[in-house]
Amino acid sequence: MMLALVAGCGDSSPEVAQADPSPAAQPVAIAPAPAPVAPQPLPQPVVSPPPKAGPIVTVRAQPAPYFPLDLPPSDVAATAAPFPREVTQFMVARDGCDHFRGEEPYDAERRAYIAENVAELCHGSDATLAMLRRRYASDPSVTAALHSYEDRIEE
Repeated sequence: MMLALVAGCGDSSPEVAQADPSPAAQPVAIAPAPAPVAPQPLPQPVVSPPPKAGPIVTVRAQPAPYFPLDLPPSDVAATAAPFPREVTQFMVARDGCDHFRGEEPYDAERRAYIAENVAELCHGSDATLAMLRRRYASDPSVTAALHSYEDRIEE
């Protein structure tokens, strides 16, 4: 097949076609294409019977706790919410603030990331802490929980 293509190649300009009646310019007979082969049918997949159903298992799990587990425990453990919501929110934010204040800024990208989180989590926390200490001065569990936080961290 390749010889037929090479032999048929040549310059096809009108001057060359009239001037050179070489054997390469003569038409070449090409063998007919073989008859198409019928495709073989694909083997059918083997279907196994479905497995027998076993016993139905029911899982009973405890619901997630209402408050974060890393907060200090309350003196009144029987209540559903050991601290008022605003105290819990402050403690979570301030713990995040303290975390990022202690991080190492080993490159410029990390320094910017830490500064962004410190600004978001620490902004206004000094005033919020003072307000919560005044508001819950009569609640010993809240007072004890807030006692561990520094009074002034903002500059």
